[in-house]
Amino acid sequence: MNRVLVVDDEELIVDGLTMLFEAESLESAGANDRQSAAAMVARTFYPVIIADLRLHTTEDGLDLLDDIRRISPTSRVVTLSAYATPEMQKEVLRRGVVAIVQKPASGADLVAIVQELLAEIEREADQLKDGEGLETLYAGARRVLHGIALKRYGLSPDEAEDVVQEAWLLFLEKRHGIRSARSWLAGTVANLCKRQVGRNRIDRELTIDDVFDELIEERELDRESVIAVRQALGQVDDRCRLLCTLIAVEGRSYDEVSAATGLPLGSIGPLYIRAKQKLRNVLSN
Repeated sequence: MNRVLVVDDEELIVDGLTMLFEAESLESAGANDRQSAAAMVARTFYPVIIADLRLHTTEDGLDLLDDIRRISPTSRVVTLSAYATPEMQKEVLRRGVVAIVQKPASGADLVAIVQELLAEIEREADQLKDGEGLETLYAGARRVLHGIALKRYGLSPDEAEDVVQEAWLLFLEKRHGIRSARSWLAGTVANLCKRQVGRNRIDRELTIDDVFDELIEERELDRESVIAVRQALGQVDDRCRLLCTLIAVEGRSYDEVSAATGLPLGSIGPLYIRAKQKLRNVLSN
């Protein structure tokens, strides 16, 4: 699938690169800001994305990298930058970027990078057909995946092992539709780690009475009602408890909950509705 997305706040750059890629028989599309790019990535799978680090602001560029990793973790992202410091380079690599290209960039160099990434994706897909190369893939990726869980998200060794195993089982279920195995595994482990961190934090908070004392004081709620809700949260499943706590107790937006849990943005509302119903059922018993 020879498709590439170009994201830059300068229209001339987007137009020039998309025309260049089309001339090389690469299907291309462009966006000029984070919101448009994220919406396009949510609608269409782009194996390769070339994104300027500074989209109006550097924060926008970094946020887009997080959006891509959440929405399309198997996409290969190349960052363009005219000023990235060593620290910033480490940051974008931590957010899943596979290559950093200094601006102004040669069109021929970008075409070569895109073609190589597409070829790499195709090689990985061919290798995994009919289960070939699975043992090699697992052995090669295991250390990296554990490193994500242990170093980036601070999970315990047991939690890291559980996350890696869950990601691998999900991969085995879906591998025939996965275009880039290592990127998919890394993105999935990152999302599972976020959810585990959220669970750990919620579990810690739910054992501290002061949290609910503050809730009573700030919102002028009846103490007995809040205690009943606290007890009910302890009886529902982890996802239900997490959603109700993040949205109802902490007042977080759906965007923030999606980023914290790794759940697709469009699923937060329906899942929250079901979670509230489960909580009501517990409270009514």
